[in-house]
Amino acid sequence: MSYNRIIIEQKIKEFLQEDCRFIDISSKVIPENANASAKIFAKSRGFVSGLNELKILYDILNVSTSFKKKDGDGVNNGDIVVELIGNARNILLGERTGLNLIVHMSAITTTARKYVKLIKESGKNVKIACTRKTTPGIRIFDKKAAEIGLADVHRFSLDDMILLKDTHLRYFSGDIVKLLDECKKKKSFSKKIEIEIEKVEDVLTAARNGADIIMLDNMGPDQVEDVINLLKKNNLRDKVIIEISGGITQDNIVDYLLSEPDVISTGKLTQFPSESVDFSLRFD
Repeated sequence: MSYNRIIIEQKIKEFLQEDCRFIDISSKVIPENANASAKIFAKSRGFVSGLNELKILYDILNVSTSFKKKDGDGVNNGDIVVELIGNARNILLGERTGLNLIVHMSAITTTARKYVKLIKESGKNVKIACTRKTTPGIRIFDKKAAEIGLADVHRFSLDDMILLKDTHLRYFSGDIVKLLDECKKKKSFSKKIEIEIEKVEDVLTAARNGADIIMLDNMGPDQVEDVINLLKKNNLRDKVIIEISGGITQDNIVDYLLSEPDVISTGKLTQFPSESVDFSLRFD
């Protein structure tokens, strides 16, 4: 997937500058012009991502890369993901930044794949999506890792789509109709409207007054089923996308799938990935 290389390269340069402001004083023991070869290998099982970013990092440092895996591939303990050839100091200069990035991204990718597997095994056609609960400054990497994990990326930023949350609704004293009317007056024709709903009885109001997507926030599986049955009874189920969010875990996701919402979103993919994948670098 072709995310903006200019932004990724800029970010990676910032990461390198954070890790080494002036000089790597530890690597002064290595002759300045010494060349070496090294390998980055997996130390656990999972799915790898961040390899495109690793290539960009070592391109910046003029180190040649030969990849044995590609983003999204499964890895086992001991699997080599990339071979490096170049200046020894430069290999070490990028080591920790590169490893941190692929460890972080691979954790997200592997966690997303686990949720996707649970949904597939259920036989339901429901998307799993990440949210804007990402680490400030590295959202592009968090979102990309989730997408490599076969999850939907949802919104990248506040200007992607309108999402009216409980805070917006409280400002309008709980008046869903007024909130949606004001929103429709001000929005571009190109933007969909999603609204967060906390009460089953409010869903019909949202569906009848211009909401394209309804997020059922922190509802239990039984409430979600009540909402969907209510929409069906009023011939509105096909008029809106139903997203459920809040309190979703690997242990209870199957319960939410039974009523077949369209999307399940969770911050756990990016904010608290349950799976971990470790990598290490070693000189030959």
